[in-house]
Amino acid sequence: MDVILAIILIAVAANLIIQYVSQNFKVHSVRYLWILFGVHFLMTLAYIVTAAMSASDSVAYYNTAKQTAEWFKLFETGTNFISFVAYIPIGIMGLSYYSTMIIFSFFGFLAVLLFYLTTRENLQLKKSLFGLSFVELVFLLPNLHYWTSSLGKGSTILFGLGLFIFGLSRFNRRLIFLILGSFFIYMVRPHIFFAMVTSIMLGVLITSSGIKWYLRWLIFLLAGIMFLSLGDVVVEFAEVESMNIIGSDVLAHRVSELGKADTGVDLQNYNFFMKMFTFWFRPLFFDGLSLVGLFASFENAIYLYMFYMFFREGLLNFRYFNGWFRICLIFFLLGSVILAQVSGNLGIAMRQKAQMMPFFFIIFCKAMTYSSAYAPRMTSFLRPQRV
Repeated sequence: MDVILAIILIAVAANLIIQYVSQNFKVHSVRYLWILFGVHFLMTLAYIVTAAMSASDSVAYYNTAKQTAEWFKLFETGTNFISFVAYIPIGIMGLSYYSTMIIFSFFGFLAVLLFYLTTRENLQLKKSLFGLSFVELVFLLPNLHYWTSSLGKGSTILFGLGLFIFGLSRFNRRLIFLILGSFFIYMVRPHIFFAMVTSIMLGVLITSSGIKWYLRWLIFLLAGIMFLSLGDVVVEFAEVESMNIIGSDVLAHRVSELGKADTGVDLQNYNFFMKMFTFWFRPLFFDGLSLVGLFASFENAIYLYMFYMFFREGLLNFRYFNGWFRICLIFFLLGSVILAQVSGNLGIAMRQKAQMMPFFFIIFCKAMTYSSAYAPRMTSFLRPQRV
């Protein structure tokens, strides 16, 4: 019975948020926002059905929260933080497993919505298919919704990433979003927060316009302080002896263990480029391991096309990217490098890739603004503008 109540409450909350967003932000339409919500809800149902027929980490998170007597015993970085957040609906409100899944799925929807709003406010594209531009189309791709629709790290950290990138887009007016986003990212995956801080430092360092000089140095100084203070935490969290996480023996052992699964690939025998290709584009059709893998193959083929278009349109115009877009690109690359090292299992690769792809969607759409076929109309003799 509480499942029905959870669905009703989520639908009411979605309606209020959609109405507010449509009135205060630049969006395609209210109808599109409801389509976005509908796709996410359908992927939630698909995930719940899949989880019911196989082992799922979400069950372990639920049981941990339910069996823990003292809430703050769960307050620590990593896996236990998911149970800490889940303790509110489980330990305090007494909700069932499926109701908790629906609530965490809503976090995933809010994350996708934040990424969409941030992309829309930073660029504009011509409508290309069914009256939608690439900005609308990429955020309807199902893998992003599927892997962020359950009780787990995927929905929680993407919510943090969405808050963070939304705040960073207008950092002088959205400090609270930056703080909340940083908190969630750090608590779920400290090494990903470390990658985000590093990306900000590099992005600000190589940006010559769009940010006043004193703000650039203030951001760089704050990011540098966090970078230095987080080093020991990342090392401790990753259980390695130095900041060389990628080359550690502990990590190599984990990759080896993951590679023994049914959907495993032996990344230890792959070179760097094969690891990245596996992380970004597999499974492909020749992998065809399951129904989920088959659907993922179609989407990965689309990713291949998107990468090709980014290289064709984006790299030549990279000098016109402002600091925010450069940070998105750097974080996508750096985060992908980190996560690809432990994706010995294709299922884990798909799950972790969902955390990185929204950042690629952003830079892909930015690249398409330089394509004459999809960019807003401009006089032909004008050079691409800094946006």
